[in-house]
Amino acid sequence: MRAVVVVPEGANHLKVEAMRNLGAAVVFKGNNFDEAKAHSELLAIKHGYRFIHAANEPLLIAGVGTAYLEVLEEFPDVEYIFVPLGGGSGVSSACIVAKSINPDIKVIAVQSEQAPAGYLSWKNGNLVEAPSNTIAEGLATQSGYELPQAIMRDYLDDFLLVKDEEIYAAIRILIEKAHTLAEGAGAAALAGALKVKDDIQGKKVAIVVSGGNITLDNLREVIT
Repeated sequence: MRAVVVVPEGANHLKVEAMRNLGAAVVFKGNNFDEAKAHSELLAIKHGYRFIHAANEPLLIAGVGTAYLEVLEEFPDVEYIFVPLGGGSGVSSACIVAKSINPDIKVIAVQSEQAPAGYLSWKNGNLVEAPSNTIAEGLATQSGYELPQAIMRDYLDDFLLVKDEEIYAAIRILIEKAHTLAEGAGAAALAGALKVKDDIQGKKVAIVVSGGNITLDNLREVIT
């Protein structure tokens, strides 16, 4: 199948390269995630493509959910799962899997203060738009999305906002302590866990590191 992926102008070149290596045609459009999404919807209408939303897609959520099945297979007595949130597919799938297997597991979403649309949508109980200025492009959405928000309203235990500076600190900790390279979105869950470390001390915690596509320029900024 031919795949067309629409990304914002200036998108992370490592992610673009990975998409192309997997055979996708990459189209650049817009200044942010939501503008790129709007263009992809127009292309789908114009060319008859099957539009795949980055969050409002049941099959995507089901696919991402297999990662959380693996977490529970490897770590069945986990008590907390911290998950970064951009569109919400990861958090909503974590909620479905965790609560289906053990309703006592606490699922905690983490988003940047500089891109709080998902948090505000969950908090207010309706879809909210908000500016996005975060360094973590994987979290840089400007609105909440219906399907993941509906799941989160029923099952999510808590939602934390972290500063971009706290995400940078989490990237450094992952490098130094876990020898793990994470991009901004990938380090957000750790930043959230550190924010509530006193509350979870002594608990069994899973922290999702969802991506390592950090550019050299971004990495230099983080470590200097």
